[in-house]
Amino acid sequence: MRQETLDYMATFMNIRYQVIDNIRDSLKLFEAELSFTNQGEDPIPASEWELYWCQMNLVEPDFLPREQGVVIEKYKVKLSHLQGCMFKLEPVRGFIVIRPGETRKIRFVSENFSVAKSDVIPNWYLSSSGLESRVLVSTTGESLDFVGEFDTPNKWKRYDWKDEKSEGHDLYDPFTPRTRYAMNADVKDKGRPGKLVIPTPVQMAIDTSMTLNLETRDWIVVAPPLFLNEAELLADKLGFDVTDQKPYSRFIWFHQVDVKVRMKGEDVSSDEVYSLEIDPVKSVIEIKARAGPGALYAVKTLLSLMDDRKLVPRTTIVDGPRYPYRGVMLDVGRNFHPKDRVIRLLDTMADYKLNKLHLHLSDDEGWRLEIPGLEELTEVGSQRCHDPEETECLLPFLGSGPVPSRPGSGYYTIEDYQDILRHAKSLHIEVIPELDMPGHGHATIKAMEARKKKLLLENKVAEAQRYVLVEENDPSVYKSIQLYTDNAINPCLQSTYTFITKVVQTVHDLHKNIMPLNIYHFGGDEVAKGAWENSTACGFTKNKKDIKQLFVRHMSNLTADMGLDLAAWEDGVMEAGSKPYPRNILQNRNVYAYAWDNIWEWGQAGRAYTLANAGYKVVMAQATHLYFDHPYEPDPLERGLYWAPRYTDARKTFSFMAENLYMNADVARSGEPLTHKAMCGLKGEFCPPLKKPKNIVGMQGHLWSELIRNRDLADYMLFPRFLALSERAWHEAAWERVKDNSSRNEQRDADWVDFANTLGYRELRRLDEKGLKYSVPPPGAIIVNNKLRTNVAYPGLMVEYSVDNGDTWCQHSGEVDLVHPTTVFLRTRSANSDRTSRVVSLATYEGNSASGSVRLIYSLSLLFMSLLSLMHMH
Repeated sequence: MRQETLDYMATFMNIRYQVIDNIRDSLKLFEAELSFTNQGEDPIPASEWELYWCQMNLVEPDFLPREQGVVIEKYKVKLSHLQGCMFKLEPVRGFIVIRPGETRKIRFVSENFSVAKSDVIPNWYLSSSGLESRVLVSTTGESLDFVGEFDTPNKWKRYDWKDEKSEGHDLYDPFTPRTRYAMNADVKDKGRPGKLVIPTPVQMAIDTSMTLNLETRDWIVVAPPLFLNEAELLADKLGFDVTDQKPYSRFIWFHQVDVKVRMKGEDVSSDEVYSLEIDPVKSVIEIKARAGPGALYAVKTLLSLMDDRKLVPRTTIVDGPRYPYRGVMLDVGRNFHPKDRVIRLLDTMADYKLNKLHLHLSDDEGWRLEIPGLEELTEVGSQRCHDPEETECLLPFLGSGPVPSRPGSGYYTIEDYQDILRHAKSLHIEVIPELDMPGHGHATIKAMEARKKKLLLENKVAEAQRYVLVEENDPSVYKSIQLYTDNAINPCLQSTYTFITKVVQTVHDLHKNIMPLNIYHFGGDEVAKGAWENSTACGFTKNKKDIKQLFVRHMSNLTADMGLDLAAWEDGVMEAGSKPYPRNILQNRNVYAYAWDNIWEWGQAGRAYTLANAGYKVVMAQATHLYFDHPYEPDPLERGLYWAPRYTDARKTFSFMAENLYMNADVARSGEPLTHKAMCGLKGEFCPPLKKPKNIVGMQGHLWSELIRNRDLADYMLFPRFLALSERAWHEAAWERVKDNSSRNEQRDADWVDFANTLGYRELRRLDEKGLKYSVPPPGAIIVNNKLRTNVAYPGLMVEYSVDNGDTWCQHSGEVDLVHPTTVFLRTRSANSDRTSRVVSLATYEGNSASGSVRLIYSLSLLFMSLLSLMHMH
């Protein structure tokens, strides 16, 4: 094999990946086909090359993972699992060359199911011994053009079976325009924003008949030193000067007052409470707050009230948050988000009064924070490239490709991280660092193994063992949910705690002079069954469940000695099942548990309340409503994972009730309506009541980054669900306390109408101005008596249609006559009209029922829609 041959293969070997059947044998396996087409003029050789790719479902699970791989004799290829999502295919004896113009097809099975294009990770690459690896051109980019269509139920459904013990029917089909039209039908277009401020203030009186004009330059901002930061932020935005001398009129006056707001029958005071009064008669705007956070939120409310002409209405607001914790989790471990993107996120968080940034700084696929003295963490643990031994870098997980580059590779230097802290501090946002252990430790372990190897070569034996995280030759066998067999840091080694002490102390010191570290998040989630089971170092205990508790107690003692609170994902502070560790064994003043794993029918719905009742401070992080890495619709063209709900839209997030948790349960993962018995058990044992509501301290939205490889994709998944999160974390709606289901739902739906109109007529345009590429929802549509009617999830957005296969587009308004039978293509424009939604189609000959022709229409139009949508979205 020569380099030019490998280069030729990368250019002309066209790969196509096609899911064949998801429902061949219930939930166990799906079948897929790889097609290799030689589009060049030379043959593709029969040996001396290997194909590498990332796939989140285990290939050939009856045989893998095992070191020797598995040979599929029918196709004369060998499949191997490396670690995590990385797989390798190589030809074996009997494989013959692929001639020019020839296509070779290979079928294999994988675990579970695959129903979305984004399940397939791009940037597959070829390697050959001694040569530079090359990415296959046909697999590059976010268009995923090499992935076949999901155009039959066997491809877009996850499972469909019935046996003696159970049955499961995936009820989800891709939404048709008719389905979407019915879903949007109750969202009345008000022709204006339903709310003037998001999140909704507690007490607000607005008189739009009287306004102040802030366009004139004779205004000044008056503030004492306490509020200088907030005053300067406002002055910079409006082009005003800041002074401490109050004139007769035309001034914005900050002054310190212990403002109280009435919430749940009590007068509440905190650093985040504020009042805002806009008086057009006196030409004065008055901001009162006890501390900087309240003053900042008053500024954000004032700016939200200001229209394009810098007019603000006569207003009186007294406001404060329902929860002290209102967070966003950004996963930078799976794929890296550089500093400027984090700064941008912080700015948007402040605009919508979110105050906690949870940075997931490490995972199996990457370590992202510089730790002086442990350089290998970033030299090795933050880099991904083609290195099967993982001594120089990690494997190129998640489509990173064979050469180190973003987003797979990258880390925050000390200066970067402290810049993030400084910016967060100016916005009164607390940064909560998470370095995930003892599970999800692949990157960390590999980095410290590289350190050990280097020091042993230098004959520094004692130093080489100082930060070792795994026992050499540990015979324990396990496989994590993300397919790692080597990612569990050993809690029975003293060197593990030497390492953790070094890391936590470093993080503490990085925060000290900028934003003192209050909460340290150690992760603690998804430790694989079987980890350390046969570890010699752990031989002192017969009960392997005690090993993880040992780790948690060590973490507690270490952080408590430093005066820190401790945080973990819910399973990090729980025994097997749903039993929390006794709160009194953990020494920290507060221990935060992030309740995430709430698939209703799995008997874990009540974990959040169980933890709160046990004395933990609970952050509501439920995957069914607050995981923004899930798709907006159950459509193969919508990006996202779907292990918890099949989809989560902004309306679902908006409707979440933290203190009425079980009423959030609507359907099982299949789409089947849930019964109380299925969720709570025969005696309600899985649904404990909330006895200590004060221990529910907040809510958090989550952007896991397995599928997020650029900024626009991050924006698409975060927004506008992010705004619904801010509404529920800041504002408790009156309907949340209504006990009657029918009345509560009626009030909630009316509130959503206001919120949806606010998005369409106001807030999405504000996101446009910030350059945020939010998800634009496809329109709903029906055809009645040859007349086209449309609607959209967020009234105020423009719908367009085409009757000539997308050559020309017309704005839809009212009803449009469709004279001849045709297929109508539809799309929604963003608020500023710069972008469009995914393109969808509707046939005039569908009649009043779309069910009989969904498959036909989907098959005929999916390829065209894919290409057209990708052109507009990316």
